Amino acid sequence: MHDAANAEMTCFPPAREQHGTGSPQDQERLTMLKEAIDSLPIGLGITISDTDGRIVYTNNVDAEMHGYAPGELVGKEARIFAPRRDDVVPRISPGSFCLWTRECMNVRKDGVEFPVQLTSRAIKDQSGRCLGVVTACEDLTARKLCEQQLETLAYYDPVTRLPNRSLLMDRLHQALALAERENRELALLFLDLDNFKDLNSSKGHENGDRFLQEVAARLAGSLGESNTLARLGGDEFVIVINSGPDEVGVAAMAARLQDLFTAPFVIDGEELYGSTSIGIALYPDDAVDVESLLRCADAALYQAKSEGKGMFHFFSQEMNERNMRRAALENGMRQGLGRGEFYLHFQPQWDLKSFRLTGAEALLRWQSPEFGLVGPDEFIPIAETSGLIFELGELVLHEACLHAARWCRICPQMKIAVNISGRQFRQPDFLQTVERHIEATGVPPNSLELELTESVIMERAERNIDTLRALKKMGVRLSIDDFGTGYSSLSYLKHFPIDAIKIDRSFIAELTSDSDDAAIAVAIISMARSLKLKVVAEGVETSEQLHFLAGRKCDEAQGFYFATPMPAGEFENYIREFCGRSEIVRSPASH
Repeated sequence: MHDAANAEMTCFPPAREQHGTGSPQDQERLTMLKEAIDSLPIGLGITISDTDGRIVYTNNVDAEMHGYAPGELVGKEARIFAPRRDDVVPRISPGSFCLWTRECMNVRKDGVEFPVQLTSRAIKDQSGRCLGVVTACEDLTARKLCEQQLETLAYYDPVTRLPNRSLLMDRLHQALALAERENRELALLFLDLDNFKDLNSSKGHENGDRFLQEVAARLAGSLGESNTLARLGGDEFVIVINSGPDEVGVAAMAARLQDLFTAPFVIDGEELYGSTSIGIALYPDDAVDVESLLRCADAALYQAKSEGKGMFHFFSQEMNERNMRRAALENGMRQGLGRGEFYLHFQPQWDLKSFRLTGAEALLRWQSPEFGLVGPDEFIPIAETSGLIFELGELVLHEACLHAARWCRICPQMKIAVNISGRQFRQPDFLQTVERHIEATGVPPNSLELELTESVIMERAERNIDTLRALKKMGVRLSIDDFGTGYSSLSYLKHFPIDAIKIDRSFIAELTSDSDDAAIAVAIISMARSLKLKVVAEGVETSEQLHFLAGRKCDEAQGFYFATPMPAGEFENYIREFCGRSEIVRSPASH
């Protein structure tokens, strides 16, 4: 046994009953056990201790893990593996100790502690008398480090160490709830650095990151502890002011924040200047929920930037023009569904090991006679809030299944990935809907892949596990979309029956020029491999990005490097041209 609990176990007879008096059968059995363990190609540390808690055997893996030479541990107390501590030690009765698994801290010969998972079982003779304990030890150092990295990735921006979007949303929900209970106001400020892209391009991404760090430090130093400062990404920051200021007070704070940019930022001895535009929304005057408040602040920021550099602007009713467009688009979508204006494009996915075409992602498009080609970034959020997402979701799922059923006959390994919205996934009849479309189209279930975002599956993690398992039972593939932008917990992720994760395109865009993005991508790939998950990179546009990913053993990729999204007929020709051929398009497709 490897921890301090060994000395307290009561399941073994006193040492005087066995020490030196074990039967030949017992000794033979123990010898056979040692020989069996030595012959197994296992990566776990194995220790056998006698009833006195003394080590009688360790395999080479266990000895090396703890910094000892083979055979050096024999005869020592098993508690040598655990640091002495004063916590309460459980007593285990003879009848209950069959298999015991736990996590604890072990200590190496040099005194360094490290996390392990131990699984122990009593060794008994034919009469049921305990002869000793065999313990398997797994070093959890790499896993714990990965968990820590993912926790940091999930909640904090890697450049500025400020809260990211996920943590901001959590705090903003809490702040609104508190403001409602206390019947007071709250202000939300959107900050965007003026001309930061020019600075980033001229001075390099490393200096650009240092500039962001300096900005974050100045902003943080000017705010009280009750307020929240977060970085949304790029050059966008958000401040939540919880102290209930009126409009005059908020305007004064916005002016002070802009004054912070008066003094130069010194980067590598060079003085750099900047300014910021600020959009402001107030609760409850402008909006009473998180999403609406964010939209109002974003609209105000757009107005501030349109008026010039270093300006701030409050949300106003004049910005209702955007809301009017939203209403018009929603009405156009309702009519467009009936007129067949929505259709699918397909973007191919390639295996980076075999260099073969493996599938495609189905992407929804809308060609409106009134608005022209409307991008999904504009109409999908409207569909989500209006409820049209259910009809659109049914359309996408059915069409994707129809095409997948046809294309898998041309290319057997072909799979079609479909994005599933949170509202779709939360529908009580979602499982029946998927099953209905599979049966109606005759598509092999393993030719269909459903993509869900981190935030969707983590929202009700315990309940969602059952739904995901039911989908896997159908034979459907499952993947997590936009991985790295949400708030996955490794403790949950390892229990989800997921086949793949997709690295968000935001980490791929500057993969070869931004060390943080590169580190994140490598960490995600490493974590996925440890969980035996496939990794798909989105937004691959250059050969440099492709070679970086292939060199880090990323499984699949999609993006303009291979092809732009194309209509079904064109994609079918693409399949016939490339399916089964071990080659990738060698030059980036035109945008």
